[in-house]
Amino acid sequence: MIIVAIFTLSNKSRVDNQLKVSPNKFELIPVVSPTPTPTPTPKPLTFAEMNALYGPCVRLPTLMYHHVQTEEAARANKQTGLTVYTETFQKQMQYLKDKGYNTVGVSDLINFFDNGTPVPGKSILITFDDGYGDFNTDAFPILQSFGFKSTVFVSTGLVNNPGYLTWDQISSMGSVLFANHTWSHKNVGVSESAMQYEILTADTQLTDHSLNSPKVFGYPYGLETAKSEKYLESLGYKAAFTTVPGSILCKKQRFSLPRIRIGNTSLSYYGF
Repeated sequence: MIIVAIFTLSNKSRVDNQLKVSPNKFELIPVVSPTPTPTPTPKPLTFAEMNALYGPCVRLPTLMYHHVQTEEAARANKQTGLTVYTETFQKQMQYLKDKGYNTVGVSDLINFFDNGTPVPGKSILITFDDGYGDFNTDAFPILQSFGFKSTVFVSTGLVNNPGYLTWDQISSMGSVLFANHTWSHKNVGVSESAMQYEILTADTQLTDHSLNSPKVFGYPYGLETAKSEKYLESLGYKAAFTTVPGSILCKKQRFSLPRIRIGNTSLSYYGF
């Protein structure tokens, strides 16, 4: 009678070895495991392909920030992960100016979508999420010094709370577009009734303060849903921004537009 025992060994070449045991000899027979077929990495669509599928499209990098504050403040507040230090932000804006970039408003993007009005070359959008108080103290003075436009997606229920902008500060920055980021910064994947409450409450508060014109939206946490897109459209919104990376903005994706999250480093890192 022949007894067969199988042992699985491994080495750097991922070779399995089978040990045959017979009355007369032991023999190791290498058996090479088949290499699994790798899943191909999806190839990003080119501008031409995006334009054909979702156009008209425009290459318009949309920069996304949260906090802009000093390193000392960021460390004290334990907010370094969401902060671009004030000194770095100053250098980033200087870099944009030196490279000849133009800042445009969301209204320019909407005019492109709706009327075909060309967006000037080397244009960018600058956006901020949540409505932190340091936008008023640190970011806005720098933007103002360069004459740069910006959009702040503000969660209206957090206004006047510690660490956030006040309505008085918001009203004093007339050159900034303050837009809808829900009432309490809740993602729109909640129940439909809760989603509608979050969006409509913020919409009403912004309208009461003569803000959010044109109507644009920033998804908290970047999460979008088909129901929220449909609801935003029903309220007269013209565009909505995610946190999905990308710089090609297309009309048929106007409620799921990409942005580029900017970190505490040189803008040359992002290809500018």
